[in-house]
Amino acid sequence: MKNDYKQILAKVREARCEWELNKLMNELEEFNKQNYKTAAIDIALETGDRKAFNRLVVCETND
Repeated sequence: MKNDYKQILAKVREARCEWELNKLMNELEEFNKQNYKTAAIDIALETGDRKAFNRLVVCETND
């Protein structure tokens, strides 16, 4: 019976670690998207590409 509890606890820990990892990966993905978008806006501003800038700004407000 004690081994059953240990096995259950091990599975719970594994599931928790997997959940935490997925959460961190999602946060990192969102962080990277935002950084990419910010860099793209900066480039559009630097190059004077108003069409690209306007597209990026409109996309940003829809997120």
